[in-house]
Amino acid sequence: MDKTEKNEKTNKIRNRFKLILNICIIVFSVVLLAVEGVVYYQRAYLTPFWVNGQSMYPTLNGDALDAEGNPLDENSGGAHVGYTVDYGVMDCHEKAINKIKRFDVVVTKYTAQDTSNKIKRVLGLPGETIEFKNGGDLFINGEYLKQPLADEYIKSDKYPKGPTVLGSDEYYVCGDNRNHSYDSSAIGAIKKEYITGKAIAICGTAKVFLNSQNFYDIKDIKYSWPRFL
Repeated sequence: MDKTEKNEKTNKIRNRFKLILNICIIVFSVVLLAVEGVVYYQRAYLTPFWVNGQSMYPTLNGDALDAEGNPLDENSGGAHVGYTVDYGVMDCHEKAINKIKRFDVVVTKYTAQDTSNKIKRVLGLPGETIEFKNGGDLFINGEYLKQPLADEYIKSDKYPKGPTVLGSDEYYVCGDNRNHSYDSSAIGAIKKEYITGKAIAICGTAKVFLNSQNFYDIKDIKYSWPRFL
């Protein structure tokens, strides 16, 4: 093989390498732009929320860990400091709230004076009659409806006795971890006006801490590909 042929072969190898490198750069750039676009969309159009406590276990905070890597106590529905918790986004627009369906997860307050958001699942819609039988079976207007949860989480002795009739602007909400959730089973239905937004997806994790005002806050947000609710 003469020098010219060697040079031609070397050039071909270089050109192939450049082509592969350019393809890799393009693919990486597209992925990076897509991720940045998702994050920007979440920040511009959606509103973040975070989940502190185990009232929605195992749907939310199913893998919550403390600083030492220990799991969040599923028998406690209260707030926790030093734990890694789910970080998500919700749609707070009126159109989204107007379209809330049964079994949607919502972020809500319980009263006009309430200062903290709660994350619960909608079981009863405005105008319906809701009733629980056999320690957790859901009946709407007398008809049994299967819930998207395992019996071990929905069975509870906390449900009210007899049917509850919801007003035209009322929703019945419960945590998925029924025995460890303060919800409509204790306080009754919530007003539509107190619903902050409809939870859309979990898009990462964050760590809980107490700020200088002694309020719970989060830090060290780590984004992940969205897990839609």
